[in-house]
Amino acid sequence: MALLNVTNIPSEREPFIDERTGLVSRTWYRFLLRLFDITGAGGNTITIEDLQKAPSDTLISQFFELDKKVDGLLAGPLASSITEQTYYTIAPFDIVLTASPFTYQNTASYTLDVLMGGNIGGVVKLEFSRDGVTWYETGSFYGMFTLSPYDSIKITYVAAPTVTGIPR
Repeated sequence: MALLNVTNIPSEREPFIDERTGLVSRTWYRFLLRLFDITGAGGNTITIEDLQKAPSDTLISQFFELDKKVDGLLAGPLASSITEQTYYTIAPFDIVLTASPFTYQNTASYTLDVLMGGNIGGVVKLEFSRDGVTWYETGSFYGMFTLSPYDSIKITYVAAPTVTGIPR
């Protein structure tokens, strides 16, 4: 005999993500599995009669409570890993170079494109580093280079190029 899963909607106090494992908590997993089972477990077992049944007021209110919980998670501690926010609204900005060689590190929490232009022939070496210790020559001096948070570029030049940061 199959074990019946009668899991109700988890309490508001129940975290969606288990802090120990970083995975969906057992309670929420059982709830989502129950929803999956009820809706046909991925098969086409829903009949016309099923579609004609109106959901109960209780079911509707539980759905809206679940929706609020999901919205709360997206605005809460998981926001940094689940967010859909983009940084296209942040305007490009000039990166002012100091003496050569000049090192620029992306200290922002978002990816940044660095556009190198102007004074063609002025740059003699362009290097990339993820840790600030090991440097890799890019093989190119002009164009657009993408820096993840905390990545760095080192620009060695005889005539300063025009450098622009473009948030992504």
